[in-house]
Amino acid sequence: MHSLTTFAVTLLATSTLALSTAVADEVTAEPTDPGRVTAIGKGVKEIDLGGIFVLSVDKVGEESNTKLSTLMGAGFQYFINNNVSLGATALFSYDKAGADTQSTGFGGVLFGSFHVRLGLGAFFRPTLGLGGLFGNREIGSGGTVAKLTQTAFLTRIGLPFAYFPSRRVVLQAGPEINVSVGSFKADGSDEGTSFTTVAGGFAVGVGYVF
Repeated sequence: MHSLTTFAVTLLATSTLALSTAVADEVTAEPTDPGRVTAIGKGVKEIDLGGIFVLSVDKVGEESNTKLSTLMGAGFQYFINNNVSLGATALFSYDKAGADTQSTGFGGVLFGSFHVRLGLGAFFRPTLGLGGLFGNREIGSGGTVAKLTQTAFLTRIGLPFAYFPSRRVVLQAGPEINVSVGSFKADGSDEGTSFTTVAGGFAVGVGYVF
């Protein structure tokens, strides 16, 4: 009887420890326990800062130009289910093609991400976002610079890897493609010029989880 009682107590203690470890390993809406992050639970929120700095291809009509592109943003996402999040990112873009041609824009995207656990606090985080950018394009010609109004529809496709060094901080890096399709025109003009910009490169970011 004494041996049976000892076995039952040992089994109960082992089961309780295993359950506590599993719960501690999940980032939930109230992450307080230490341990490796193995899942991100429903109700978790995340604030992110990130950017991509690349050479992109800008096509206007039949003419294509390579230019330096910068796209930076601050975002917020909410986990609607375990390892599934929806969010929004406010964006700032800057493109430069030559000494007298450049464009700037502000806008944003709505996005969704799915998190695939890789182990040791790492996740594969495929992301798809849709949104728009609004700003100006400056084109120099013959010593003068024309300032045009520009609008674009933006599609973002990211395949980043995320790593949680702690339960509150996440680091992110990976390949990303941004496709902008839009037009620019002079103020007061009814006709615009269409363009397509494809920017691909390596994006980096950092986030805070709460």
